[in-house]
Amino acid sequence: MNKKVFIVFFILFISISLLIITIFNTHGENYKEATINSVLIKGDTTRYKVKFVKKIDGDTIVVNFNNKDLKIRYLLIDTPETVKPGVKVQRFGPEASELNGRLLNNAKTIEIEFDVYQKEDKYHRGLCYVYADGKSVQEELLAAGLAEIKYVKPPDVRYLERYKKAQNKAKSNKRNLWSNS
Repeated sequence: MNKKVFIVFFILFISISLLIITIFNTHGENYKEATINSVLIKGDTTRYKVKFVKKIDGDTIVVNFNNKDLKIRYLLIDTPETVKPGVKVQRFGPEASELNGRLLNNAKTIEIEFDVYQKEDKYHRGLCYVYADGKSVQEELLAAGLAEIKYVKPPDVRYLERYKKAQNKAKSNKRNLWSNS
């Protein structure tokens, strides 16, 4: 009899422990909400439709989000500089900027997606994944060898593995940034 009671309590204890762990992992300290342009951003996989306003360079754009302009800095990537004050135009910067603009100018639908924690950088730019007609703009820039993975700040790493695959393919094919010339 005592053995049966012990087993029941042990199973109950394990079940409650797993439930508590699940709750803390879902709503733990790495999850952060923010309000941007009067929209509550939860950091889930919600994609917000936006209107493309202009391209700044290879990894920064301006969109209209909830009837207000919002400058966006792409998450997890960096492209060579073309417009940074005091910095010369870097090799492959114009090409990255041109591809970024072409992807967005030709798209019928532009969407942005925030990650779980940091929603803005210190310059108040939205930190987002950007999609042109459902395709990841970051992934396209990485695959073309015109961007590299940078500024990786966990827990905002939702697509890091996908991006690594795109970058590694560009490296193995010696595309642009990864070429020897």
